Amino acid sequence: MKKLVVLFLTLGLLMGCAPTPAPVDVDVEEIAQAIKDEYGDDYAPSLDYDETHMVERLGIEAQWVEAFFGQGPMFTMSSDELIVIKATEGNVAKVVAAMQEYQRYLKEESFQYPMNMPRVQNAMLVSEGDYVVFVLTGKHFEYPNDGSDFDEQEEIDFIKAQFQRGVDVFKSFFE
Repeated sequence: MKKLVVLFLTLGLLMGCAPTPAPVDVDVEEIAQAIKDEYGDDYAPSLDYDETHMVERLGIEAQWVEAFFGQGPMFTMSSDELIVIKATEGNVAKVVAAMQEYQRYLKEESFQYPMNMPRVQNAMLVSEGDYVVFVLTGKHFEYPNDGSDFDEQEEIDFIKAQFQRGVDVFKSFFE
């Protein structure tokens, strides 16, 4: 019995002493480009966001951010956006909270064309370490052009799968 206790204590100590992985340091432009490459012709954001947009529209303070990439729609008929942020040390929770508030604003208060609402409602916000990505881009669902009904759940599943493509690329940098 003593041997088992000693064995478990030893294993516990050894596991606790395992080296922690070094923080990942990736250029947000590299992440953004990989996501854009994944979407190819289905990538629609075309307006570059600057620090003023980040602070005033997204509610993210400049001191919370080490690096920022943002692109969105040039015209109001589109809702497509891609935002990639590397937060400064200790500020990722603040960046995520600001992006959650921005996402809530898009869903509940902003003007959206009806065709964009399913996309806006299913945008994806994900963080890994000090990095945050907001994905609201990809191929658009093709509605039947013969006037027939379509399955709304099929549309939502399609949209989620499109956004997941960008999230998967983002996560691949941290594997």
